[in-house]
Amino acid sequence: MGRKGTILVIDDEEVMRDVLESLLSAEGYRVDVARTGEEGLEKFRERPYDLVLLDVSMPGMGGIATLQEVLRIDPEAVVVIITAYATFETAMAAWQLGAFNCIRKPFQNDQILQIVEAGIRRRRKDEERRILSQTLRQGSALRQIIARSPKMRKVLDLVAQVAPTRSTVLIQGESGTGKELIARAIHFMSPRAETGQFVAVNCSNVSPELLES
Repeated sequence: MGRKGTILVIDDEEVMRDVLESLLSAEGYRVDVARTGEEGLEKFRERPYDLVLLDVSMPGMGGIATLQEVLRIDPEAVVVIITAYATFETAMAAWQLGAFNCIRKPFQNDQILQIVEAGIRRRRKDEERRILSQTLRQGSALRQIIARSPKMRKVLDLVAQVAPTRSTVLIQGESGTGKELIARAIHFMSPRAETGQFVAVNCSNVSPELLES
C-alpha cells in the first residue's frame, strides 16, 4: 500500500485513529498513527509524509503547538487540522500558521477523502516545482550555450508547439542530453500541469513483462 501517498494521523482518540487508518488504507494510502503530538513529531522526523492529519485538542503538546513544530521541520508540509470544536478563531489560527485545511468532527468519509486528495495534489505540485527549480539551477551554466545553439532553439520551439496539445511525444537522444528536462518542460507548459503529476520512470529498471502488461 502507499502508492497514493503517505499520511501521518496524530490523534489522542483511539477510535478516530482506527477509523482514519482503516479508511485511508483502503483507499491505497500508507498510514502511520500517533497518539500524542510528541509521538507524532518523532515519526515526522524519521521520514517524510505527504500529508498530516492533526487533532487540535490533545493532552500534553496540543495541536497548534504540534502544527508549528511540523512546519518548522518542513515548511512545505501539508497539515489538515481535525477538531470537534471548529470555530472561526480556531480555523483562522491554524490557517495563519500554515495549515492546509480544517475539518470538524464528526465528518463524512467523502469529506475527509476529498480534503486528503486535494492536500496530496498540492504536495505533489510543490515537489514538482522544487525538482524543476533544482534542475534549472543545475543547468544554469548551460543556458548561454543553449541560447546560442540553433538546434536547441528549434527543440524549444517544438516544446512550445506541442505542450498545449494532447499529442504523445517521443523524445530521443543519448544519455545525459537532457531528455527528462525537455519532458518536464512540456508538462509544465501544458494544461495537464494543473491537474496531473509528472512521473519520471526509469524504463531500464522495469521488466519487459511488466511493460507489456
